[in-house]
Amino acid sequence: MLKRVGATAAIAAAFAVVVATTLGGTASAKTDRTALCKKAGIGYAGPLSGGASFLGDDQSNWEKLFIKNWNAGKRIPGVSRRLHRVKLNLALAGDSQLKPGPSRSVARQMVANHKILGMVGFAGSNENLNGGPILDKAKLPYVSGSATLDTLATGAPGQKALKYFYRVVPPNAVQARTVPYVINKLNLKNGSKVMVVDDGESYGIGLAGDAQAIFKAHKIKVTRKSVKETDNNPGGAAGFAAQIAPVALQAAALKVKLVYAPTQDAGDSQTFTDDLKTDGYKGAFMATDGSVSPTQFHTAGAYVSFFGPAITSVNKKFRARYTKAYGSSSASDPFGTPSFVAAEMLGVAISKACAATHGHRVSRAAVAKKLKKVKLSSTILGYGMSFNNPKDAFHGPINSATLFLIQANGSYKEVFHTT
Repeated sequence: MLKRVGATAAIAAAFAVVVATTLGGTASAKTDRTALCKKAGIGYAGPLSGGASFLGDDQSNWEKLFIKNWNAGKRIPGVSRRLHRVKLNLALAGDSQLKPGPSRSVARQMVANHKILGMVGFAGSNENLNGGPILDKAKLPYVSGSATLDTLATGAPGQKALKYFYRVVPPNAVQARTVPYVINKLNLKNGSKVMVVDDGESYGIGLAGDAQAIFKAHKIKVTRKSVKETDNNPGGAAGFAAQIAPVALQAAALKVKLVYAPTQDAGDSQTFTDDLKTDGYKGAFMATDGSVSPTQFHTAGAYVSFFGPAITSVNKKFRARYTKAYGSSSASDPFGTPSFVAAEMLGVAISKACAATHGHRVSRAAVAKKLKKVKLSSTILGYGMSFNNPKDAFHGPINSATLFLIQANGSYKEVFHTT
């Protein structure tokens, strides 16, 4: 992920702290609050500081762009002209930092804010696992534009299903369907050796597990490793660098044909591939959506899978509006675009719930009830959106994933799209 530290991250983090302090956060999580439709608010929760601050920056900016166009009555793909739009405001931007503790704090702040009827986020799977139960108790619907752990909506041994969680991106299992393309492209056969390195978090462990199952189904020998990513490594970037160095050396010594390494930090992928090159590694490298950042991860020849479309497939009109508002660097990254659609799903649901009460007061539970039935015939992503994936307990889409191959100039070229 793109690391935008310094002034931008500091301002974002300070804003989140000020807002949180102003709004408090001590209300009971069991309260299903109601809000006046004329003061309807939505929140955002994701990393606004730290190594993954780009995610929160881009995602919250795409949410802001949606709100601006929605409130101005601009035409938005998928929104019926007959729908009476309830005007929205970004009532709270919470810095959950991709970490358990902050995500729980942000969840309590969202619940305490009486204007909030829905939330875009959490960004990461680990955040949802920790902050989600608090939102569930409050019946506050939340729609993620990037959380991909397979079991978030369905549950697993030791993990309760998140009831009010939804997502506009497919789960890990869909993204993992890009792996067979790489297997065929690299001509990996029975007995070929690969190394799978997860990031020590629910995100990377889940994706690594899905990919490892595919490798084993092809009778490919897997060496599995785990190294905590920079943001959650006790030693930070230096700690990750020290721990990944011997892993890279082992991959080179084993002469594996492919290193598959999902992480939420694009800089870590660059560090890893730089080490592999230094060690004389001759095989291929494959990262996942957390490394989709041309400015931070640009190793030529590396593959990167992603849960959404290439930025060039996103609606040109809205790309131009985003570029004008937030700059070309941010606009070149596709990671934040699904959050526009997440906010759109909430906007439609809130408007329909308010229509049912003739524009007066509406409950969060009523919004959640409308949300699960929202269907958009088209979106700025270039395809429609609905929560129609039975393997995701109908909390996410069946839509496909993209695979990029990094070019010599560091650009991302789409080479495969799952169907």
